[in-house]
Amino acid sequence: MGRKSKAPPIPQEDRRICRSICLCQLTVVMSCVALVYLTVAIYMPSHRAFQSGIEPEPVMCQTVASKLQTSYCDWASCGEWCLTKTAGFCPQIHVTVRRNGTDIVMENCLPLTSAVISCPQVYPGALKKYNCNNGTECESLTGVFNCSLGHCANMSEMYQCHHKADGITVNSERDNMKLNGFFECDKATCIKIKHPFVCDRLCPKISTLDVNTYLLYEDNVYTGNCERTLAFNRANGTSVGSPVNATEIWQNKNSTEVLMASCLSVKIEDSSIKAIDCINGTIQNRTNFPKLFMNFTTMWSLYENSTILVDTKQNFLPAQSDLTIYNWSRLYINLEACVNTLQGECKLFQNTHGRGGENHTMPSRFHCYYDKKDPFFVVARFDLRKTWRELMVAALVPSLLFLVSTTTLCIITRSVTVGDDARMRCKYCSGGRQVVHDACAGDTTEDEDGPDSATRALAP
Repeated sequence: MGRKSKAPPIPQEDRRICRSICLCQLTVVMSCVALVYLTVAIYMPSHRAFQSGIEPEPVMCQTVASKLQTSYCDWASCGEWCLTKTAGFCPQIHVTVRRNGTDIVMENCLPLTSAVISCPQVYPGALKKYNCNNGTECESLTGVFNCSLGHCANMSEMYQCHHKADGITVNSERDNMKLNGFFECDKATCIKIKHPFVCDRLCPKISTLDVNTYLLYEDNVYTGNCERTLAFNRANGTSVGSPVNATEIWQNKNSTEVLMASCLSVKIEDSSIKAIDCINGTIQNRTNFPKLFMNFTTMWSLYENSTILVDTKQNFLPAQSDLTIYNWSRLYINLEACVNTLQGECKLFQNTHGRGGENHTMPSRFHCYYDKKDPFFVVARFDLRKTWRELMVAALVPSLLFLVSTTTLCIITRSVTVGDDARMRCKYCSGGRQVVHDACAGDTTEDEDGPDSATRALAP
């Protein structure tokens, strides 16, 4: 009875060579794809950054206009994908560009007078809504309402409106479909407001008792009763300012002066108040303030109409107009005006940089980068060191992988041979020995003496 023939085993050497070739080919292909993609994502933007002429030192920007374009989007401050033209979400932000203000510390502040009063911006979508088409839901409407086909939003919850209701009278229960526009309602009786009117946000009262300092930061007011104010840098108009030793710029010599300023950030620490990038420093007479409390509208009016400067030379707490470099420039998130994260980054950018100061809110203030010779645009993100690091990583990693894989494939082509049995073997890995398979029995004999010994091994 003859022996059953079986397929010769695949040498381990053959498998290792196949895996190596496949891995190297995959690495070469992936490296080529990465180099092509990174040309658009890294290499070209990096070249533009180094050739842009943008100053590496940041200045301050303040938003003066912001809108979301809904129809034709010829440009956008931020786009969600750099490989296609921006469509859909299209924010357009304009800013003023200026030098940094003064960093100050207010010392020896009485602990009970230091406080933070917040008056955040009101979002119309957060107003409580009533559906007057639904039974008796609107039988007790009271206040100022913004209505559309019987659906009314209560503006009196967050606004104090100055208006005159002189239009038609509508019963919110019987004639609910006539509720279109602005109405002043008293229970179910609503009178239309025909003419434009102004509304102020309802904010907490600001204490004026024993307070001689008001620092505005975003939509917050920091108050205190402090002894003196120290400055740590000197402004120089539209040129770069310079640091200085602690310099006293204001002292509470009598109880009649009140200092007011607007700052980028404010922090209360023990008996002092620290603030960064403060501008528009003015002095008010205490007699101009109400005796116990005032609202935000009164405070803004006092601050805007103040004419007495803290420093007449405008070296400390200078007016914004003295620091302004450009009055009107487009704001881009970066030189490409786009990001590739696809994580809603542009909407976040719009929320943080797109506040234009409507309805007595503080406009967005942030660091930005500009070109001395081109007022057309500024960018919010610009870091040449980071750009250089990203360029080096993006250039070296795929290039080295491509080079190593290509070199390995070249070595394999020179050092691997294919035998008569269609198996790959390394010429230099087994000391020149050849492996011979018995086609009938599947036996394997290693030849150490050359072709003659191999012939003898196969002889009957």
